[in-house]
Amino acid sequence: MKGRHEIFFDEGKLCIEIAKGTGVLKGFEIPKNKQNALLYHNAQLLEINWQSVQMIGDRCCLVFYESEYFTELPVSAFELSGSLRPQCFELLRKLSHALEMAGDRVYLNMDSVPLSNIWFFPSGDILLLSGQMGDALDMFELDEDRFWDKEAWLAHNCVEGFGTTQYLFQLLYYSLTTVVPFASPTVRENGFSAVPMNLLFENASQTTAELSRVVDKAISDDRKFQLTQRRPFAFFRSILDKYTDIPISTFKPGYNPDIEAYRQKSERRARRKAFVRKKGFKTTMIVIGVLIVLGIASWYIYRAVKPPLTRDLNETEIIEYYYDALTNLDVGAMDEPMKFGYSGPDSVRVSSLYVTSAVQKSYEGNSLVVDPRKWIADGMGPLAPSSIVYGVTDVHVQQLSDDVFRATVTLWTSSNYTDDRNDIIYEDGMDVYQYTQVSDFTFKTRGDWREISLIETVSLTLNQIFHVSYL
Repeated sequence: MKGRHEIFFDEGKLCIEIAKGTGVLKGFEIPKNKQNALLYHNAQLLEINWQSVQMIGDRCCLVFYESEYFTELPVSAFELSGSLRPQCFELLRKLSHALEMAGDRVYLNMDSVPLSNIWFFPSGDILLLSGQMGDALDMFELDEDRFWDKEAWLAHNCVEGFGTTQYLFQLLYYSLTTVVPFASPTVRENGFSAVPMNLLFENASQTTAELSRVVDKAISDDRKFQLTQRRPFAFFRSILDKYTDIPISTFKPGYNPDIEAYRQKSERRARRKAFVRKKGFKTTMIVIGVLIVLGIASWYIYRAVKPPLTRDLNETEIIEYYYDALTNLDVGAMDEPMKFGYSGPDSVRVSSLYVTSAVQKSYEGNSLVVDPRKWIADGMGPLAPSSIVYGVTDVHVQQLSDDVFRATVTLWTSSNYTDDRNDIIYEDGMDVYQYTQVSDFTFKTRGDWREISLIETVSLTLNQIFHVSYL
């Protein structure tokens, strides 16, 4: 990888090529308030004015004014892994000073700087283009070039104040291994967990291992480690100080046999994460849907084959059990002796009364749905206003055939079922209706028990109306 922008002198002016071809400047405007470039010179940071963006021949260029500081052509920071690699420790030391002094004057609210914005002079000076100038270069870059220039270097998950230092450690990683730590799709898919630096050296040694451990820690997302670095730039330079006198040949990039196992494991993990990211939601929804369907099917199967609580009762006892559940407003118990899928003619009314009773208990502390058995036992006295009487007494069962049994019951209710006119509303009390209801229950055998498959009302006869006073 090398810089995408050529640099040259034209009549003494330093020029950085942005793009080729006439007409590329169409629609391009230079801001009125130009941001100066910065030059790191003799441990000082100087502001350098630039002239314009203009065509020189068929090349669109960023042009500087003539300057006493520009006597030789600088080299792009892309060359830190190439021609500049032997001096990388010293160059990165100076760059750390320059970026520390520049603060947000290079790129506002950004920890990393595009490599095309960093130029190293043979004299040791460093030219830092401003964000405004960098945008001019970026405007004409291809997406692939922009990735290697800028996006591959963004600091990730850093505590405030450590981002630029992490970027410098990325440059150190790149200088020594010739690999951009976060560029690989596998690395990016694995949460920007870079390949351990020591695995990228052909002949790993204790020296490379020591430096690698520090660099790996610095470019990781170990926020606890980052928080301990109160002076991150000084920490970076202290690491460089330990290795400045070590020949660069000690760090020889190349094939390391230990890397294969790491890469295989890393690629498997990346594929899993990519699958979850790209197809995980859809797959999860499918799995949830399948589980719901299986759950419903399993419930239906279980409900269809499980013995009811009434399995040991005969037909007469089952009918008595049914009417007891009806009077208790227990829909679940009413369903026990029923053929699966059959709810009977009374379930809707009983369900409605159960809800009414539950709401009244919740808001008023007691229910106004009255069990006629208790009311009769208490002497059929006055009832509270808005009371609802509902239930069955006196159950008598007669067998008509092997599968059909006739039940005759006394039904007590506050509703008039035999008169089409509206129920009469009294101020001083209410009417309670006593009916004789005759119903036929049809049974069938399932397993070793009997269940109700049909309930048909044969007749409903009004016997008496009781006018009951309010309490």
